[in-house]
Amino acid sequence: MARDPLSVAYDTRARRVLLAAVQSHRDGGMGVTVFLPSPPREFRHLDRGGRTRHERQFQNALYYPVFSLPRQARELPQWSLKVTWGKITYHRGRWGRPARVRLYRYSAGYRHASQHPRWSAGEMFRSVPGARVDQ
Repeated sequence: MARDPLSVAYDTRARRVLLAAVQSHRDGGMGVTVFLPSPPREFRHLDRGGRTRHERQFQNALYYPVFSLPRQARELPQWSLKVTWGKITYHRGRWGRPARVRLYRYSAGYRHASQHPRWSAGEMFRSVPGARVDQ
């Protein structure tokens, strides 16, 4: 499947952000925050995830080297990526959103899962009419 040209255009910026996020991870930091401007008209037509086209393609440019390239090479990814988007703001004459980009070691998810017991089918709770789990 071909990549969107806008996503390809964001590759250089995404690479800089990912390298900074790797350094932040090594330093024990909380990730890197970037501001991503979008054309104002795009905020009227958000996708199902609540992102503009520019935000979605920037996020795709971040995920591409982290997940797609290793999988195309039939390798496990080394990193897991988390992108947390902020509120729409006006910054330096442009509308956009801040995004915090954090990287975690891919293997950390396996360690986390092994340290927490899993629920068996008999122990799972289910909401049914008249008996909701959250009440």
